[in-house]
Amino acid sequence: MTTTSSDSFSAFASLNRYFALSEQAKPTRQQAEDAAAILCRVYGAESEEQLLQHADPELIDTYKEIKSKILKAAM
Repeated sequence: MTTTSSDSFSAFASLNRYFALSEQAKPTRQQAEDAAAILCRVYGAESEEQLLQHADPELIDTYKEIKSKILKAAM
């Protein structure tokens, strides 16, 4: 997994904005999918596939839980 610290921080900031905005208005499905993709970068992966192949099981479980919350916010 090959993201830099600045990439991870940027991804975290983007997710923080997403969650702040989702408290004020329901996000679109596309916004939720984009936020879920950004979540991978927070964990240091460039894609969900890379994260699922290389991360440890506890990290994968946490990722799936947060991704589920992101997607549910748009439903």
